[in-house]
Amino acid sequence: MSNSTPHTIRLQDGTLCNLNRRLGNHIIPLSSLLETIPDPRKKSGRRHPLAAILLIVFVALLRGSKDLKDAHLFALMNQRFFQTKLGIDMPHGIPDPTTISRLLSRLEPDDLVRIYLQFLGTLGVTPSDVMSYDGKTMRAVSGRAATRHILSFFSHDTHLALGQVGVSGKGRELPAFEELLKQGKSSGLVTGKLLLGDALHTQKATVKATLKAGADYLFVVKGNQRLLGRQIMAELAATEENSLDQFEYKDTKRRRNVVTTVTVLHAAAQPSQELLVSLKRSNHWDDVAIIGKLHRTGTRLGKDGTVHEVDEIIGIISSRKLSAKEIATHLRKHWCIENNLHWTKDVVFLEDKHTLRRGNAPQVMSWLRSMCISLCNVLKLQSVSDTIHNLDKSLVLLGQFLRMAAII
Repeated sequence: MSNSTPHTIRLQDGTLCNLNRRLGNHIIPLSSLLETIPDPRKKSGRRHPLAAILLIVFVALLRGSKDLKDAHLFALMNQRFFQTKLGIDMPHGIPDPTTISRLLSRLEPDDLVRIYLQFLGTLGVTPSDVMSYDGKTMRAVSGRAATRHILSFFSHDTHLALGQVGVSGKGRELPAFEELLKQGKSSGLVTGKLLLGDALHTQKATVKATLKAGADYLFVVKGNQRLLGRQIMAELAATEENSLDQFEYKDTKRRRNVVTTVTVLHAAAQPSQELLVSLKRSNHWDDVAIIGKLHRTGTRLGKDGTVHEVDEIIGIISSRKLSAKEIATHLRKHWCIENNLHWTKDVVFLEDKHTLRRGNAPQVMSWLRSMCISLCNVLKLQSVSDTIHNLDKSLVLLGQFLRMAAII
């Protein structure tokens, strides 16, 4: 009778993941990179190494722990696994949840982001040319000063979390974007990239900051920029139809029957006239290369079974010359940050129920969850939730996975 563990971690093409094949012998393990993070604690009284604590929490999240108490219990019940398989020296035993929480609250989140991006670099992972950024609020985190709103970068094609900044509330998301840009620029991630934000970020200051960072922007224009929206529609209406680029697609998924038409006007279509010429004076928008509109019509079924009519028109501006088809593709993929990052954090990791609120702890825990999601996407695994479910069932499988993924 075989003592081998049933292997049920599958890739996106449906085949089994080869757990015996390490990603590369030249790769520096994540556990080694964690040792380079500066320890915010005083040297006197340190009983547990910083890297060991971070590795315990990260591995616990990978196998299904939802909070620090469960992570502590998992490590406590499996000390031999952490000592022999992960090489963690624990002369003082497993740190309790309070100790872990106190350390995470003082840890600099940017250091953890930098180390994980360095790890992705050793894997040879390159982010796609297009990235979205959006905010997410951790609803169970309380306190006015608590970091409860997270602004993240997310790659469209590779589905990797590539940056994160925490703020106390959604109203502070706009100034936090400049911090996110600095973080991305220091890692060499944003230069030359196309960045997409929702209508909240359609602001002149955001445009200037994006261009200053060496990136391009693509924004939708809604009610918060009515003057800009009216000018876009006026210029499109005054342009001959044969000078416009159009693309149409139909969405029939999830009980929808919606037709979307994207119409674009390039600056080159009017060589004798600048785009948005009336906004170039007191209402200046920098480097607008294209303007356009997106028109949705049709019906969709609500959660209560009611059929809702859809008839929506929104404006579009971008500093990069894109076709109507490219814009339609990028705007559809913008939802990947909601579906593949925020939704996964809430449903798989129960982030909205996490009450940790001291210092930087909420932001650090949120990034550790993003690391788990990104790792599964780097490996092109079929399902994050299925992977975590299977790793929870066997320490043998968990150990094989950690070695294969260059975590240890």
